[in-house]
Amino acid sequence: MSSSPFPFDQPELFEDRLTELSSRFMALEPAAIDAEIHGTLRMLVEALDIDRTTIGEVSGDDVGLRVTHSYATQAAPRLTPGTMNVLLPWYAKMIRSGEVVSFEHLPDDLPAEAAAEREYCRLEGLRSQLTIPLRVGSQLIGGIGFGAFRHEVHWSPRLIRSLRLIGNVLATAVARRASAGEELRLRTQLVHAARVNAMGVMVATIAHEVNQPLFAIVSNARAAGLLLAREEPDLAEIGAALEDIVQDANRASAIIARVRGFLQRKAPEQTALELDEIVDSALTLLGPELARRQVRVSVEHAAGPSSVSGDRVQLQQVLLNLLMNGAEAMESVAPGDRKLEVRIRADGSARCTVGVTDRGPRVDEDAWRRLFEPFFTTKPGGLGMGLAICRSIVEAHGGQIHALEGSTRGTTVEFWLPAHRGGA
Repeated sequence: MSSSPFPFDQPELFEDRLTELSSRFMALEPAAIDAEIHGTLRMLVEALDIDRTTIGEVSGDDVGLRVTHSYATQAAPRLTPGTMNVLLPWYAKMIRSGEVVSFEHLPDDLPAEAAAEREYCRLEGLRSQLTIPLRVGSQLIGGIGFGAFRHEVHWSPRLIRSLRLIGNVLATAVARRASAGEELRLRTQLVHAARVNAMGVMVATIAHEVNQPLFAIVSNARAAGLLLAREEPDLAEIGAALEDIVQDANRASAIIARVRGFLQRKAPEQTALELDEIVDSALTLLGPELARRQVRVSVEHAAGPSSVSGDRVQLQQVLLNLLMNGAEAMESVAPGDRKLEVRIRADGSARCTVGVTDRGPRVDEDAWRRLFEPFFTTKPGGLGMGLAICRSIVEAHGGQIHALEGSTRGTTVEFWLPAHRGGA
């Protein structure tokens, strides 16, 4: 048996290795695909006794061509990630045409119009180059290039066919990684849109909350002005008024900072967080709105640490959605009976759980089955995305979310997340 990972001169063994390669890529999580592609490019360099392998992907406008993956030996210059259109315009154009580009004697084999490529070969010493298009179905997504700098290479038809098959595996992996990235981007946009919508519901309450310190600032400023107009101003009283102004300005600034931080669009971050603190921060944001709705809240904190790994803003959003859903479910309940109960539990070192219980009417059987479906809602004018987004966020954090019915009335929505392990 050949020791090469790609025995091109042994068709049956090559097919076995190709099947193993395809199976390995299919079993990978999208986040691990790039590292596996890099390892495969390295194995190709060793198996072919060449000096560089490179993958270039077609940009979204189908005009640009970006180097996304490359492996090179010390004999070859490395291609940094970026566009090839400026460095090698004729070559990039040929790759976008979707045809195999093969040169065994460089720079002599290059056409007259490939002036930049001829100069590149002269300066860098490239002697042979093969480029195979990468396709998924009928769509061209880029190309994979094989370059030799120490010696010339004969690209036989059988070798090109074999490299096409490997290219098909890599093309599928690249497309799968891109699809996962696009799904994450769209989900992030949807989550952000839901946060903006939640703030829209609360905007009147936020305006009222900000107006309170602003009104106090104006009142204290007027009082200080009157004190200064006296023949003998009381400096102590003026100092106290100015101190009140500073405190109220800081309070207004803190309110705006909380809202701004919640609405910022940024990539999710994984950090160690305490669920007790996430619950408290969500209640701080939503507190004025719950007070306006005459909803009381009780919180049962965890007996020990409630550490999880996750994105602070996204987990705040889960809590805000659950609290708002509970408050809205009690609109038909007498004000004195409107109460939300929040319970946080830390189950040893395995998981941490948060449950939000309302005292609203029971949900009918059909709605109960569909609570977490996208676009399903029991509220007039509702979008039906709140609980669906909660599920998406919780599952992206490695947890689960479900609903429990109360014995006579009310609903509990509970989610758990894996406990954070120090250093993980």
